[in-house]
Amino acid sequence: MEKFLVVLKGLGLFLLLSAILFIVQWQLAEKNVMVLNYKIHILIFFITLISLLTMFVVFILEKKNIIGFIFLGFVVFKMFAMGYIAVFQKDFELNIVPYFILYWVYLLIEVVFVLKLVKKQD
Repeated sequence: MEKFLVVLKGLGLFLLLSAILFIVQWQLAEKNVMVLNYKIHILIFFITLISLLTMFVVFILEKKNIIGFIFLGFVVFKMFAMGYIAVFQKDFELNIVPYFILYWVYLLIEVVFVLKLVKKQD
């Protein structure tokens, strides 16, 4: 039961932080500071969500010592997704720095969750 609470708290916190990021993006667009493409943000969000859900399932199933490998695999996958976006989205080239800041924010959130899960696993 304790593992389910850890997962639910983590998932809730991730969704809250993601909602805050979407609200910040919306506010920046409303004030004409910076207009970013929501499709790119949603792609980064869903890749991170799938990564976290995979790590949470592995944590619940008590498969030791593979959460880090799953994390590394998804980081590489997310980097290739960003490369794909960079090649095929015109909006990305115009605002490359904000999109990579968004990528790094989601990566930071993911790293924090991985560290907590690994500490709880030992």
